[in-house]
Amino acid sequence: MRRIAVRSIAVAFAAVTLAATNAVAQGFGVYEHDACAMGRAGTGVANPCDHATAMMFNPAALVNPGAPTKWLLSLGATLIAPKFTYRDSVRLTSLEGEANTIPVPNFFISRQMSPRWAVGLGVFAPYGLVSEWPTTFEGRFLGYRSELKSIYIQPTVAHRLSDRIQLGVGLDYIHTIVDLKQRLDLAAQTAAPGVTFASLGVPSETDFADAHLHGTSWSATLHFGGLFKLHNRVSIGARYLMRSLADIQGEADFTQIGTGITLAAGNPLGRPAGTPLDSVVAPQFTSTGTLRSGQHASARIDLPDQLVVGVAVRPIDRLQLLADVQWVHWKQFRQVPLAFEFAGQRLLVEDYDDTFGYRFGAEYMVANSVTLRGGLLYHEAAAPPQTVTPLLPEAERSEFTLGASINLRPRMTVHLAYQHIYQADRRGRVVEPPLSMRGPAAASLNTGLYGGTANLFGAQLAWGF
Repeated sequence: MRRIAVRSIAVAFAAVTLAATNAVAQGFGVYEHDACAMGRAGTGVANPCDHATAMMFNPAALVNPGAPTKWLLSLGATLIAPKFTYRDSVRLTSLEGEANTIPVPNFFISRQMSPRWAVGLGVFAPYGLVSEWPTTFEGRFLGYRSELKSIYIQPTVAHRLSDRIQLGVGLDYIHTIVDLKQRLDLAAQTAAPGVTFASLGVPSETDFADAHLHGTSWSATLHFGGLFKLHNRVSIGARYLMRSLADIQGEADFTQIGTGITLAAGNPLGRPAGTPLDSVVAPQFTSTGTLRSGQHASARIDLPDQLVVGVAVRPIDRLQLLADVQWVHWKQFRQVPLAFEFAGQRLLVEDYDDTFGYRFGAEYMVANSVTLRGGLLYHEAAAPPQTVTPLLPEAERSEFTLGASINLRPRMTVHLAYQHIYQADRRGRVVEPPLSMRGPAAASLNTGLYGGTANLFGAQLAWGF
């Protein structure tokens, strides 16, 4: 059963690395690593919140010659509570994913070196979610738990060219950790040349192994920002993040699951009647077997470039209106080359589409020490229909946000925010297509509807000294 079993490993590892890739678009992305910006739907490229988190939304905005202090420190976290659902159109069943609440922290610090120069450092986790399903879910052979953690270390420098023009540049060091758990189906494995376990009477969806795949990568990229003040009440901004290459290196570990099945007399394996099938499979889990633990696997993924442009308008002193448009260049993401210790190489074809996201936010200062915020946003899906799976059931998203800021003292402010995400239902599959079925044809395997919602709670403390 070497060939088919190893293909299952390849598919699973590819899926978890693709989950990491999708994070850049929206799937596992956490754009809400500042409660101030989160309250206004993440808008801010034209006028980020006036504390150290500005370096992420637009590195050019780090310069603030009017700031009363040289140092700005910002600490915060976002709690994310996602909920995924699946409704099978064939079996007429419904299932909810496991409940998880994920904390995503952030830390930013900056210093005004002069009226025209500023530097800063951010450490944050823009990707950090868990997608988890019960082990009875029919999609468990693609994966029943996928986790992504990504830590960005971002040194930034900004320069004020004139009263109306500011520029900034940052370097992102990215450490990504991906983790996947899945089951292997014995019925689909090869028992002997020309003989599958299904032909021996093994029912479909018979779990015989639990696979745990994990991998990490370090990568780096640059981002650039520009801020242009057209008027004292109107500004426009832009941020461009260059593409990067993620070289995921990982391992696979396997644990045998007992089936309790015995072989019948006259079986094609030539074993005596009553032989436990588990004993036939067991050698595959030894140090010389196909499913030995510690197998090495790797994948090279091109992470796409992205551009955000926006405008900020202050019609009256106490009110600010903002709008951003985000474009992600997913069309350059076509293929994923994979390499495995025992299975050689494989090439996955993905054929993603570019995406656009639209953000609208507003904030109003109701008192000198209190500001209220709100916003709406919409984001397209990058994955084509044939790649919607339980690992990352991506779809179009609509979201709304609420937020508030309270000045605790002249140079210390606490920001609070709430965000609700509604993900549109989208047809997807729970099985891996055969090698002969690639591209759009694989969408014929989509047998159910994936849906999802999430509630996010953010808190931030900004301090100037």
